Amino acid sequence: MSPSDATMRRFWALVIALVLGHFFIVVPAQLAWRNYWLCKDGRQGTAIITLELDHKGVAYRYCVAGVDYTGGGGRSWQDPKYAKVIVGGHSVVYYSRSHPWLSSLNHQDTPLPPGLPVVIGVWALEGFLVLTVINPNSKCALKFGGARLR
Repeated sequence: MSPSDATMRRFWALVIALVLGHFFIVVPAQLAWRNYWLCKDGRQGTAIITLELDHKGVAYRYCVAGVDYTGGGGRSWQDPKYAKVIVGGHSVVYYSRSHPWLSSLNHQDTPLPPGLPVVIGVWALEGFLVLTVINPNSKCALKFGGARLR
């Protein structure tokens, strides 16, 4: 195979690794960090729903110690009373005492992100993609529609 084939394999491995890395490393890490603080020193307050977002999400505003904060995410599904709150309505909000800008409309029982086994599986795939970027001739390199380079 020509060097351009190796370059293309590296390119596609890098593109896939970056996309998967964002959705399966960066986003879960952000959620785990937020959930950690909500579990560690979470407080309960009241939020005002300010906007309907796509995928059944909402934007909301809440106040902690006289400072207004905004947040967004899924509706509170844990309490039917707040599950269908419309714009202008009130919902329970959980926020971190030490990091009040971190909030959720749902109570966090664990800092682990949802779907952790899937996330760990994608991490393994990320490892093979990085190996392919580094050395497409490696025995562990992923094939993209053809034989390994020799």
